[in-house]
Amino acid sequence: MIKKASYHPRRITTLLAVLTTGMGLISAPQARADENESNLKISGFMSLVAGRTSSTTLPADYAGPTSIDGHACPCYTADWGNAGVYTDSLSLRPESRAGIQLKYVLTPQFNLVGQVVVRGSDTSPNLQWAYASYMPSKNWEFQLGRKRIPLYFYSDFQDIGMSYPWVGVPPELYGWEATNYNGASVRYRTMVGDTNLAIGLFGGKETVKDALYDRLFYNSKTRVEWNNLVGADLEASQGGVTARAVYMQTDVRSTNALVGLNDKAKLRAYGLATNVDLDNWFVLTEVTQLTRDFDSGYKITAPAYTVGAGYHYGDWTPFLNYASYKEKTSNSQMYAPQSYQRWSLTLRYDLGIRSALKAQVDRNKDVTRNFGGNVTVMRLSYDQLF
Repeated sequence: MIKKASYHPRRITTLLAVLTTGMGLISAPQARADENESNLKISGFMSLVAGRTSSTTLPADYAGPTSIDGHACPCYTADWGNAGVYTDSLSLRPESRAGIQLKYVLTPQFNLVGQVVVRGSDTSPNLQWAYASYMPSKNWEFQLGRKRIPLYFYSDFQDIGMSYPWVGVPPELYGWEATNYNGASVRYRTMVGDTNLAIGLFGGKETVKDALYDRLFYNSKTRVEWNNLVGADLEASQGGVTARAVYMQTDVRSTNALVGLNDKAKLRAYGLATNVDLDNWFVLTEVTQLTRDFDSGYKITAPAYTVGAGYHYGDWTPFLNYASYKEKTSNSQMYAPQSYQRWSLTLRYDLGIRSALKAQVDRNKDVTRNFGGNVTVMRLSYDQLF
């Protein structure tokens, strides 16, 4: 019997099963065990997040913009992919979101899944998932359609606040100009001794006509194309330890006629996440490195990592985390690199199996002093599963 939808590494798989079967506590093959049960599963999630900055400073040698997406700096970008920016005015817009998911079970092996999300930073409904899934056996799963790019450990459920201890996933890693792709994937699951293994391959493309990520840098619409996207991941879990490695590459083109932007680059990404669950104590870690080789003759390398530890005490969970993002460029005249360091302390309280409250304080340092400035951020959130 599941007592709560927890973010502990050993329970991530259980949470995913809950989310993809109408938030019910059953697995996919059991979905049609009851002939009177509807084939259509409807579920949803919501995160109401309020926050503001304080103790903000712009260094005397600050060389960045004085406003980001219309927000006066000093400011803090909590969600790069969706242009979620906090200032010294209390706001619900940067990270609040709600989503609805529909799953139609045609047979125990074949189903259709769709998910739409609305955000405070972008109130237009956004189609996140729209795919068909086929499982000819318990080991194999094939999917075709629109999905999240599985670049990070929490990519598939990063909008679902109940699935992790933070108010939001670490922005040092999560959030680029494209977060979804249209294509196909295949996944194979097996057991090797006492170890659960899952191997996945995915490929496709994505076009974003008005990338919210680029809205942080330009005051006009930027079109982004990710073509020839291919990748693979390997996940292994045994006892309280879960490890996941991933590789992805794609051809990126960004165009914005109003600012004369027409960039082409080869993007390569590597990632490794290792999570340890010691019942009450748990540790979450993730490291990535993204490299962009531009046709114009320069390269940007961006290593990033996050490491955090928490203690699960009944319904309370305090969690301490550190994250870093550091860009390196082969030509500083063509591109000024950015770098950030951030400490955060979160206190989570589980109201029940489907809802939680969180309070988080972050101290973000703008190391390169060129994008946002040094800020302290205070946030409160209410997460709910429906």
